[in-house]
Amino acid sequence: MVSISAYSEAALRILRNKTRQREKLARALEGAVEQAQRAGRTLHELLAFLHKAEAPSEPVDLNGVVRDAIAIAEESGYGGFRPIVDLQRDLRPVLANRLQIQKVLLNLLHNGVEAMRLARVPTPAVTIKVQTMTDRDMAQVTVQDSGPGIDAKMAQRIFEPFFTTKSDGIGLGLAISRALVEAHGGQLWADLDAGPGATFHFTLPFGQ
Repeated sequence: MVSISAYSEAALRILRNKTRQREKLARALEGAVEQAQRAGRTLHELLAFLHKAEAPSEPVDLNGVVRDAIAIAEESGYGGFRPIVDLQRDLRPVLANRLQIQKVLLNLLHNGVEAMRLARVPTPAVTIKVQTMTDRDMAQVTVQDSGPGIDAKMAQRIFEPFFTTKSDGIGLGLAISRALVEAHGGQLWADLDAGPGATFHFTLPFGQ
């Protein structure tokens, strides 16, 4: 929404100046249209997930979901990073909707890859760790990239719907991801003290 507003304001400024800069005006309007279409697709996706809110949960191999998410990210143009995977052996199945948790992982991977590309990190890497939280009887997934990390002020708002720092972003990815995790009885949060790069954790309950 911020991007659409920016493009539209640029077009208005050109019109008010009564210039003949048709190319600039066309680019501004094309940008607004593109962002509007992008927002529409994202909102459609959000509505689809809301309709699937009652999607049945079942025992899911979380390690398998991690492997699949990495493969999908690489196949969909978000590869080029070194995956460092630390999976727990003999992990109990979590009670979840597999596709929804895969969506959460893909969003975190996409965000990390985009941040590393923007920062031109020479050796981009993403660490994904799966472990058991014995004190809460839940599984915890950690996703950490080797990018510039998250500004402390921005961290307070990154889960707000429509908040984004990307010029072509919509600002719904993390909001949707948190909603999906919480719908499963878990939590999703950013960890500013985990070292270099951006680090996110989310938890899911084990199946009975």
